[in-house]
Amino acid sequence: MDDDDDLYGGYTATSSSFNPAPNDDEFNYDAPTAAGGPGGPMRQGTAGGRLGTAAPARPMTASNKAAGYSGGRPGTAVAGGPAVAGSKGPAPPLRKKPEDGPDVAIKEHEAKCHELLEASSRAQVDKDWVRAVETAREACKRERQLARVRENAGMGDSENLELAFATQLCLGNALEGNDQIADAMDTYTQIVKNKAFVGGGRVRVNMGNVYFNQKDYQKAIKMYRMAIDQVPANQRWLRMKITRNVAMAFIRMGQYVDAANTLGEIMDNEPDVHTGFQLVVCHYAVGDKDKMKRAFITLLKLRAYESDEPDEDGDDTAGGAGPGATRRGATADDVLGDDGLRQMMREKQLEARRKILQAAKLIGPKISANEELGYEFLLEEMHAHGYEFLANELEMEQALAHLRGRGANFEEGKRALKEFEKKEHALKARAATNLSFLYFAEGDFENAEKYADMSVESNRYDASALVNKGNCMLQRGDTEGARDCYLEAVGVEADCVDAIYNLGLVNKRLEQYQDALVNFRKVISIIPNDPEATWQLADVCELMGNMSMAIKQFDLLHARLPTDPGVLARLGALHAAAGDEAKALQCYNESHRVYPPNIPVIEWLGTYHAQQRAYEKAHEFFAFASEVKPRDTKWPLLAASCQRRAGKLADALETYKSVHARNPDNAECLRHIVNILTDLGRTSEAAEYDEKLSTAESRGAGSGGDALSAAEKQKPLSRAKLEMPEGGLPPDEESPHAPETPGRALNQSVMSDEFGMGGVLDDELLPGM
Repeated sequence: MDDDDDLYGGYTATSSSFNPAPNDDEFNYDAPTAAGGPGGPMRQGTAGGRLGTAAPARPMTASNKAAGYSGGRPGTAVAGGPAVAGSKGPAPPLRKKPEDGPDVAIKEHEAKCHELLEASSRAQVDKDWVRAVETAREACKRERQLARVRENAGMGDSENLELAFATQLCLGNALEGNDQIADAMDTYTQIVKNKAFVGGGRVRVNMGNVYFNQKDYQKAIKMYRMAIDQVPANQRWLRMKITRNVAMAFIRMGQYVDAANTLGEIMDNEPDVHTGFQLVVCHYAVGDKDKMKRAFITLLKLRAYESDEPDEDGDDTAGGAGPGATRRGATADDVLGDDGLRQMMREKQLEARRKILQAAKLIGPKISANEELGYEFLLEEMHAHGYEFLANELEMEQALAHLRGRGANFEEGKRALKEFEKKEHALKARAATNLSFLYFAEGDFENAEKYADMSVESNRYDASALVNKGNCMLQRGDTEGARDCYLEAVGVEADCVDAIYNLGLVNKRLEQYQDALVNFRKVISIIPNDPEATWQLADVCELMGNMSMAIKQFDLLHARLPTDPGVLARLGALHAAAGDEAKALQCYNESHRVYPPNIPVIEWLGTYHAQQRAYEKAHEFFAFASEVKPRDTKWPLLAASCQRRAGKLADALETYKSVHARNPDNAECLRHIVNILTDLGRTSEAAEYDEKLSTAESRGAGSGGDALSAAEKQKPLSRAKLEMPEGGLPPDEESPHAPETPGRALNQSVMSDEFGMGGVLDDELLPGM
């Protein structure tokens, strides 16, 4: 290699062509020494000898110390910066920034404006619209002041258009939230007309939303389409979002065909779960079976928020794993755990599955010749697209559908539910819970308890299963065990209304009225003004002797159910027990008006008028009772007694003879006939009936006395029902083991069946389902 080609030639020379004078101020160095310190040679690099190790006549070109931190003389380096040639001391201080001037004022106004914008935004999030409007107006005021400061300083060309746009848009949103629609539309219009704002036309979406909320859908669609024209073509996702608003407006207008076409366009470009679900609904409204199927399949193909891993719904935890087990084979999700993003994705996944299941339930009965074929098609598609979990849910819904409505097929429902015994653990437990409820409702308590035990064994933390178990135990007389089950159900699910209500019934049966009172009050706190719980609460108050509180609760129930005859009858009984006969009469009259065939109410009214010597009025009630119960001789006897006391002996005689014709051995009837004939002077006919009376008395038929006199001597009522005359009610009217309730006493009830109780309110257990 030639010397000319040597890139490092000349660097190994013992002398250098650059050799400043020793007294040169610009290169004033100490002579290096052999030890590398002052006066000795110093190594200048690591180039293997190419760099000179002794170059006293040449300035140093590298250092092993950081720049700016050299400890050399003032001529070598300045503290805090690199060496400056010829410097004799530290650098002069920086000039102070002027404390006043247009730039400072502009920055202060901008900072205050941003602060007000953030305050208004926070108020909007908190739904404090008044404060949001106030701060937004202040922000706009500050922005205008900022513009004037710029203009006065001759800096009008540097106007902050983004800040002006943000303040006006914030004000418009705040006004809209505060229901100042006209002012909000004026603000939006000013933004749209200002051509200096980049993208200001998109505010037409806000204007369209205002028209949408005002149900002016034509103008809303117009604004949405004008906003779409302002969106660049490369922002397809935004265009499709606005297009979905157009589709929603078509749906509200009932134009389902146009809505379906618009949603189909979105699904072709930017498909999502919500749009797919709305498309299924539109085709359902139109009634197009084929399009319903295609739209549902498209919804399944999205696989929205679904993982590609096969066991997404499986149990993530494995027993017996030690501390080091998570290190081996752990995925990123295992390490991160339930982070915010994973939680959000899980919520979106559940929402997507809920939409798919809703769509399947909606179109299942409509897409085929019958419901069974429709569900079979949907199940096949769900399994084909990897939605086994949702397919099982749909099968469960199909099984429960057999148990609902007027055309309920319990046998088919039981057969479908029994199929789940062969499936996975969770589905088996749910099916057992429903089967237990079904058998309990049918009165098959043995099978009900069998499946209740199965569901509890499968999932001890299922409140519905524990409620069913408690119901079965109570049915076979294990009151304490039933109470324990209800308590455990409440421990698992604190707001389980079925368990709390049934626990109150058990405590009432055990005469633990204070605990029952607490239970029913808790039900009312969960479901305010619940009729069943209010009834039981009033009944417990009466059992505890707190009549005023019982009347208050029944008054509340009457306000909620003004036409329930059982509530009115119960109020009448309580007022009569309290000695307020005027209110009692009012309540009983209203109950009789709403439901005339109520025999206890009829008897109370007839007895009351008889006590008031209003025999003709009393006769009307007893005569009506004889029509309701034509086989019972008590009511015509009472009606005839009223006629006799009113002086209508001929009419009374005809009534007694009609009773005698149906019941010839009734001694009481014969005795009254003999007395009336004697009073009328018809002695021969009286003697004939007297012989019949002797024969009847010898047979021991009937009892002495007047039926009306016996009725008048009775107390008007006891707890929850009237005191009947001697002999009591006929067998089909007695209810000795339970207090009277609207459902049981009247054989009907206008109360809503909120808990599946069939209208019977007393001692009927709420099943867990």
